[in-house]
Amino acid sequence: MHRFFFIFILIVLYSGCNSPENKNQRINSNHYAHGFQIEKTGDITKITVFNPWEKAENVSIRYFLVEKDKSVPDSLAGERIIRTPLERVICLSTTHIGFLDALEETNSVMGISGSQYVSNWKVRKRMENGEVPDVGYGQNLNYELIVNQNPELVMVYGVGSEVTSYVQKLEELRIPVVMVAEYLEESPLGKAEWIKFFGTLFQKENEAQLYFGQVENEYHRLKNIAAEASEKPKVLVGSPYKDSWWIPGGNSYLANLIADAGGDYLGKENPSNESYVISFEHALTFANEADVWINMGNLASKDEILSTDERFKNFGVFKNGRLCNNIKRLSKHGGNDFWESGTVNPHVVLHDLITVFHPALAEKDMVYYQEIK
Repeated sequence: MHRFFFIFILIVLYSGCNSPENKNQRINSNHYAHGFQIEKTGDITKITVFNPWEKAENVSIRYFLVEKDKSVPDSLAGERIIRTPLERVICLSTTHIGFLDALEETNSVMGISGSQYVSNWKVRKRMENGEVPDVGYGQNLNYELIVNQNPELVMVYGVGSEVTSYVQKLEELRIPVVMVAEYLEESPLGKAEWIKFFGTLFQKENEAQLYFGQVENEYHRLKNIAAEASEKPKVLVGSPYKDSWWIPGGNSYLANLIADAGGDYLGKENPSNESYVISFEHALTFANEADVWINMGNLASKDEILSTDERFKNFGVFKNGRLCNNIKRLSKHGGNDFWESGTVNPHVVLHDLITVFHPALAEKDMVYYQEIK
């Protein structure tokens, strides 16, 4: 009897010693995104980013968000600190602009990489006024220009591990950096859920939650409509680039979008979430099975398609199928808003694809796609 009473006392004491930390700590639960986690303990927010470049394994980078009017605790000495809310940021991907626009924070952009690809009119106007310079990318980053822009944070993405070299250089210059890896998410809603990540940086968590909730609800509504279609058209994706025909893996963002829109993606057998190369002969086999052909670069007409390769005239889908391309919001500067705002608006992209695959289910005009004639 005394033994059981002693064990009970130990349990109570142990629980009491740990209860303050547990009570003050909240961990966000992402429903779709796998690339980040947000934890709040009192006034401190910790963001952890996981495997932020292709083929990264067991990589995690943590950042601690501390409000500007509060001092940084001694316990965070040596950690990566971001002072919030942010007011001056540099974006090394145009996709970041899509998230900032959804949060009404485009005025915080103080620099961009690949300015010719920017679609957002508000950022373009500020670029034309000289407020938002192009700071370069990768090995061509203009560190002097970045320092002169006095950013509170540089938002970085990297395809490979070489990204760590210029992240290190920026950190040596005492410029806070955060890795953003939304492009690696397999789920369309997983990509869009990164708005919670951005919302935390700008102390707009509630706005981010509200925005994502609306996107999520509309996405599921449209997905349910597409599921009612009696047939699934076979879908060919892509076109040759420098003699290589790249198509998405069967677990990729686009493959999942096609499936959710009621399409049968030709290429789904490959289980990868990354793109892979197929031969022209393989593409020809797919093309003769396909009912629909989408995402063929910047080609805007059948004549343009044939001008790149006359063999396309032998494609069954070219002769008898439906051709649609995601170039409706292609700017004169070379930017494509599909890759900018489309990421944070997967429900809009989904509606477009439902319209392509099942025209009878269309509820309105397409936003990112247009028919190729």
